Amino acid sequence: MTFNGLEISEVSAELGGKRVLQSISFSLKSGNVLAVLGPSGCGKSTLLKVIAGIVNPTDGHIFWNSADILNTPSHKRGIGLMFQNNALFPHMSVHDNIRFGLEMLSVPKDEANDRTVDLLELVDLKGYGNRAVDSLSGGESQRVALARVLAPEPKLVLLDEPFNSLDRALRRSLVEQVFEILRAKKITSIHVTHEGDEASLFSDSILIIEDGQLINKGTFTEIINSPMNVVSAELLGLRTVWAPDAHFRDGTWSFSTPFGSIEYDGSESERYQLLLRPEHIQVLNNGLEGVVAKSFHRAGQKYINCSVGNIKNLTVLVDSDISVGESIYLAVDLDSIEVLVA
Repeated sequence: MTFNGLEISEVSAELGGKRVLQSISFSLKSGNVLAVLGPSGCGKSTLLKVIAGIVNPTDGHIFWNSADILNTPSHKRGIGLMFQNNALFPHMSVHDNIRFGLEMLSVPKDEANDRTVDLLELVDLKGYGNRAVDSLSGGESQRVALARVLAPEPKLVLLDEPFNSLDRALRRSLVEQVFEILRAKKITSIHVTHEGDEASLFSDSILIIEDGQLINKGTFTEIINSPMNVVSAELLGLRTVWAPDAHFRDGTWSFSTPFGSIEYDGSESERYQLLLRPEHIQVLNNGLEGVVAKSFHRAGQKYINCSVGNIKNLTVLVDSDISVGESIYLAVDLDSIEVLVA
């Protein structure tokens, strides 16, 4: 049975003699958006370059609609690329930058011009065709880069953190616009990002990579409800993760926390950390004392940070005004503390 979309099977890759990807496998349905998260240098960009045909893998296969494209030249894979540097040609106008790829594909001049005009309107840059690219703002430059990527009508678009140089408000607005366009045109896309919020809002599924290995995959809801490891928890914005005092005996780990001890049947060779979600902490009139070090709002809710025992940055969801420097008293159901692989 033909799978409509992208399939990556046991892909490994080396750069400069160093293994940077190790047996990566996943699938992405046609028209869906995949977010790839991971620490800097973990192999995210290399994964995109392997898919695009810029870097040759040492092992594995790449399938599009069940056809192996591993030996297909990069320019024949039908893949569009948006990198951190938008790489617009400074000596060309906006219109000519977008039309350039169509000329390389020998698209007739009139058709190429018409398609370029349509794309400028699509990315809200109608009337910008004659402008010099060095006159554009950062957001405008990225929209030109998107139009240039879309011009050859790619079946797959790869985005390697192209919005990093933008301020947060502009970035959020532009990311939303880009993915509205990609979804409207039903273009399969992979978005490398450090932003867990972006992954939650705009992706159908998420991959998390660490040290070149795939350590988690699923929907945002699946991963945030059961992150399994510290990297996944931190990348998706789960704030209070810490290394407890730990002892292993007779197949069981005993973890000491300021709220009491918990036991966990784990491997002696693994190292673990603990996760405590803000909503699982109660603020009471008595209990374990902490001093508020910081208060902040996120998604319309108020949080405070405090230090309790060996937890230096405990994040607590609160529903009342609590000031910095004020003492608070906390209680936790030990069953709500989650054990993660470090």
